[in-house]
Amino acid sequence: MSAELGYYTLSVADLDRAAAYYGGLFGWEFRREHETYLHVTNTAVPMGLVARGPSSQPNLYYHVTDIDAAVERVRELGGSAGTVYDSKSGRGCACVDDQGTEISIWQPAPGFD
Repeated sequence: MSAELGYYTLSVADLDRAAAYYGGLFGWEFRREHETYLHVTNTAVPMGLVARGPSSQPNLYYHVTDIDAAVERVRELGGSAGTVYDSKSGRGCACVDDQGTEISIWQPAPGFD
């Protein structure tokens, strides 16, 4: 199974303030998807802002074609996986590798890949 970075988010404390900042800095434009989430509409690599509080690391979502098989493989290799969740953009799952590094895997819904 091969996977590429499919999506990422930046965690921020205040979405509106972050949208003003990054919109002013990079010219990013946003679409509100949820009360805690803004999708950036004008970047080559799909991304968004999520209201989870500030973080020094982006949240990386690796594109997979079969999330159930990927979750099983995470566990087989000694990592852990949370509950698979559904969203408008597809199915996702937060995972931790066998050394404690956090990543997410994402199976896009039609039209989101």
